[in-house]
Amino acid sequence: MKTILTPTLVLLGLGMLLGGCASFDASIERGRSLQGVQRFFVLSNLNDNRAIDQQIAAALRARGRTVEVGPQTMMPDDTQAVVAFQDHWSWDFGEHLNFLRLTASDPRVSQPYAAVTFSAKVPLREKTAVTVSRLVDALLEK
Repeated sequence: MKTILTPTLVLLGLGMLLGGCASFDASIERGRSLQGVQRFFVLSNLNDNRAIDQQIAAALRARGRTVEVGPQTMMPDDTQAVVAFQDHWSWDFGEHLNFLRLTASDPRVSQPYAAVTFSAKVPLREKTAVTVSRLVDALLEK
């Protein structure tokens, strides 16, 4: 009995310690509110082969916003906010998102509305679309 109980307790304790390392940390840097903004343009990143720009656009559309995606030269004249992103990935028997920063700015005066950042010391095992959705919610709050 003692030999079975000891390894079980060790594994349980190790699982609790390592499980606490994975977290979703999002920090929000506010400038101006995005409450009245309805027309967004998501800048495409030429190095993005994971369709992060399309996922951001889909999350904004799901919240009732009008969204276009593409390079800056394709931005419509009636755009109210431009969303840019930076991402960092790691590989651990599969690709995992470690860092994602969304920045919304006013295209007319290049003044930021707000920025939100996701970072994880230990990569989360959730789909990128879920993380993007959380960040878009945080960006549009208030």
